[in-house]
Amino acid sequence: MKCSILAAAALGASLIALPAAAQSAAATLPNAFDEPTPGQGSRIAAAPATTPAVAPDIARSEEALRAAIVAFQSGQVDYSVFSPNLAAQFRAEGPELAPRVKAYGALKSIDFVGQQDGADLFRVVFANQATDWVIAFDDNDLINGLLFRPARD
Repeated sequence: MKCSILAAAALGASLIALPAAAQSAAATLPNAFDEPTPGQGSRIAAAPATTPAVAPDIARSEEALRAAIVAFQSGQVDYSVFSPNLAAQFRAEGPELAPRVKAYGALKSIDFVGQQDGADLFRVVFANQATDWVIAFDDNDLINGLLFRPARD
């Protein structure tokens, strides 16, 4: 997976990726956007059709994701919620990131899709774009993985 947010945006790619240092620190973060190997099945466990209660870690992930989206759209990012490596990446590339997330329009919904190796996958629908997001935390409860791309379906 490529490591530069700007490179992905500049090349018209549909994915914003983690920096290499954060990837090595978060070796268990799944590459949830890749297609599974034939016969392997889904790489992300599907969310149950009906969930009687939202697990606290899913609620925490959704809350952190919602806050990150609002921060990116407003250009008022609190970098203290990110691991040092991810914060440095976002600081360096924030001027390109904020307009991109803002262009998606108003946030309409966030739905949990699945989980793998501690990372959570969400479908986030904005006024102008449906997207898929993956979020993961380190042992200090900082966001050390945050990827998104336009939804493919």
